[in-house]
Amino acid sequence: MPKNEISIILPVYNKQKYILNILRDIREQIFKEFECIIIDDGSTDDSGRLCDEFIGKDLRFKIIHIKNHGVSHARNIGIKKATGRYITFIDADDRIEPCYLKKLYNAANESNADIVIASYEKWWEEKDKHIKVELPYSGLCKMEDLLPDFAEIQKKTGIYGFCWGKLLRTKSLNDIWFDENYSLAEDFEYYLRIYPKINRIYFDNECSYWYLQQADNSSMIVADDKIDYLSQLYLNLKYRDFLRKMNVYTGKNKKIVDQLLSNYVFFTVFHSSRSSVEANVNKVHHIVDDEQVNLNGTNSIQKIILYFIKAGNGKVVRIILCIYDLLRKKLK
Repeated sequence: MPKNEISIILPVYNKQKYILNILRDIREQIFKEFECIIIDDGSTDDSGRLCDEFIGKDLRFKIIHIKNHGVSHARNIGIKKATGRYITFIDADDRIEPCYLKKLYNAANESNADIVIASYEKWWEEKDKHIKVELPYSGLCKMEDLLPDFAEIQKKTGIYGFCWGKLLRTKSLNDIWFDENYSLAEDFEYYLRIYPKINRIYFDNECSYWYLQQADNSSMIVADDKIDYLSQLYLNLKYRDFLRKMNVYTGKNKKIVDQLLSNYVFFTVFHSSRSSVEANVNKVHHIVDDEQVNLNGTNSIQKIILYFIKAGNGKVVRIILCIYDLLRKKLK
């Protein structure tokens, strides 16, 4: 058996509080035929030094120190350096059990699946609390059978978009890279380009990935006014394109994705500075028109704003939002 059956890609950015735990978890795996590629993404704390000291003379561990360019860039470097037959991604603040790699590897080999998806546990470190998220399926499934419920399962569990908790055949990637323009939901965008090339997925409920909640420096904790909603709108247009390409942009898939598109059209304007409202209305108005987005508001303010976005009336939207802001201040 080749030494590097599995390539683990582990980006690290300012995770000194957590990094030694996951490195120990990886070193203590029952399955030994792996390489762990650590990409220190310009950490300004002790993360890089701790990694250097930990890996020592264990040749299975490699570390690459780079300037900070974000997690997508770091993962792309890891993919380029990977030599294993399979690839798995792990986040530096999460945990895995000693049998994690072995279960993934056995499932992939025995089922001949293109991807293995493990169940995951939401884990709160301070409370030592775990909540297991059961997978909606078990065992080997054809991709075509999963597609009719794809959006509903993704909405409920997020499993199709998480970068971690999966084992992929390296050859399945076919030079697919993370889009480094995305800083949020970049993993889902990545997998949307992989799934059309996939025939079979194996779901393993016995194998769990511990996903740390509320980690220090977590990329999942982003203030509303810091999110690039326009980029998320474009990402969800890609989501719609994926469903169309797979001929399943119907029923619940269509309803869920149409609502996501409506939400991001609204959020792009609602969370923008009031001085840029008119410019943003103009942007999303053209996107809605060009892409024929079906707008649907879920509450009064959203319905009103979407109506005037569709009409391309940014001035009215700005006035409405300024009045909305004043009313909120008075009510506080």
